[in-house]
Amino acid sequence: MATLAIFNPKGGVGKTSLALNLAFEAAQAGFRTLLWEVDEQGDSHWLLNDAPERPTRASPHWVPGGVDITTLITPTRFERLSLLAADDCMRRTDNWFADMAHGQRLARLFASMEADFDVIILDCPPGFSDANRTIMQFVHLVVIPTVPAPLALRGLHRVRDFLRRHRGAHPPMLPVFSMMDKRRTLHRAAAEEHPDWPVIPMRSDIERMTERKAPLGIFAPKSASRHAYQSLWNGIQRKMARMRVIRSLVTGQTSAPTQMPAAPRANRPKPGSPLWPAYQPEQRGS
Repeated sequence: MATLAIFNPKGGVGKTSLALNLAFEAAQAGFRTLLWEVDEQGDSHWLLNDAPERPTRASPHWVPGGVDITTLITPTRFERLSLLAADDCMRRTDNWFADMAHGQRLARLFASMEADFDVIILDCPPGFSDANRTIMQFVHLVVIPTVPAPLALRGLHRVRDFLRRHRGAHPPMLPVFSMMDKRRTLHRAAAEEHPDWPVIPMRSDIERMTERKAPLGIFAPKSASRHAYQSLWNGIQRKMARMRVIRSLVTGQTSAPTQMPAAPRANRPKPGSPLWPAYQPEQRGS
C-alpha cells in the first residue's frame, strides 16, 4: 500500500485540487484509493459531496483512544474512491497524530488498512503543525505543490530542510509546479530553472471544480489540465511500483507487505528516473 502526503506550509497553492485529482486518477487506474482529509476546512469533503449546499459535517472527534477512525471512512460516488473526512478542530487532529506516532501505532494503523486500500493520499493543511510533521515522517512520498513564486518556493525549502533532517540527505519528496502561467516572467524563469519538475497549469477548468463539484476526469476528461494530473499520477505509480509498495497493474505483480518508512532513512532516486530528479539544494559557495 502506497501512502502520499500533499503538503506545502504555504496556503493557496492548490493542495486540495491536486489531492482530489490524484486520488481520482488512482481510482480510475484501478487502485482502491482513500483520500484522507487532514485539513479542518473540509474542502475535499465538500467537493466530493454532490449536495447543492455545503453539507454540515458532524465532527469525527479525533480524540486519542476514542473512536476507531477507520469506521469514519465513507465511499464516494466515484468507484474505488473513499473519503476520511477531517475533524473540524485542528488541535484535536494534532493531538491524535502525536498520540498515534508513539509506539508505531500510526504505522500499525496504516498496515491495518492494507486489506482495503492500495493507495492513501493525505490532503494536509498549511502550516508546520504537529500533524503535518508526523505525517511527513511516515508516508512514502511527500508531494509539494509549489506556485512559481518566492513565498511558495520558501515553503518548499522548509519542507526539504525538515525532511533532510528526519529522512536523510535525499528525502522522498516531489516538487510540482502548480498554477503555472507561462505568460508571467517569474513563472517562465522558474520553469526554465527546473525543467524536469511536473507542471499543473493555471486553467479555468481547474477553477470550475468548485462549480461542478467533481474532479476534472468527470467534466473535462480530454482537457490539458486533466492530462497533466494523469501524467503526474502515472509517474508516481511507476515510482511506487519500483519501491514495491503498490502493485503493478501492467505486469500483475503484487507488492510485498508494506513496510512504513523508518526515519531517518535516505531514499535516493535512481539516476534517469522517469518521475523526477532528486531536488538538490543550491550548493553553498557557488
